[in-house]
Amino acid sequence: MAAYPTLLILRLEGALQPWGENSKWDARDTAALPTKSGIVGLLACALGWERGDARIAALYDTIQIAVRADRPGVRMTDYHTVTGHPLRNALGKPRSPGGDTLVSHRQYLQDASFLVVLQAEEETVRMLEHALRHPVWCVYLGRKSCVPSRPVLEAATDQYVDLMDAVRHYPAADRAQYPMQYECEQEQLHLATLHRQDGKPEEGSRQFARRRVWRGVISRRENDVSDED
Repeated sequence: MAAYPTLLILRLEGALQPWGENSKWDARDTAALPTKSGIVGLLACALGWERGDARIAALYDTIQIAVRADRPGVRMTDYHTVTGHPLRNALGKPRSPGGDTLVSHRQYLQDASFLVVLQAEEETVRMLEHALRHPVWCVYLGRKSCVPSRPVLEAATDQYVDLMDAVRHYPAADRAQYPMQYECEQEQLHLATLHRQDGKPEEGSRQFARRRVWRGVISRRENDVSDED
């Protein structure tokens, strides 16, 4: 019997965590589940790879992920003001007179807990496991001000057949809320599909490609998986 692949299990918990997917200028949103771009960014911090490093783009193709919302958190919007002398627009020009104060609305998820299951070649999994145990830079949950409240790395395990097996059967977090929504990059029959704007960024820009995921819910404590969207 062939051995099961080694999967990396991450637990993303913190007082606040935002996973922007459609942020525009001064309005910063958060998706309901962590984005692949955010997870790859977290891994790049642990590895010490600077923005623009070609290895980051390659990592999108190298790993597959599934995400489960054990606690979806409570969405909140924080009101920010930023003052500069002068503030400049996207073209580098000073804002109009009286425009030295910028108003920004930023969304966060409070008290959320997400399970992330990651699959890749054994060498890549071990590299990422080592980086998360000994990060070069501090990791954060979506934005630099949002630090994890516990170690991000939960386990490296070969006890599950694939991503969905781990999503179905890995123990839930404390105070888990059912039903638990999940998304998986590996194709699944009879599950709803959708595209998220959080895939590999286009070369030379910060525009992210569309990524196909399969979505469902775990409806009961016995980890019975429903096909509901």
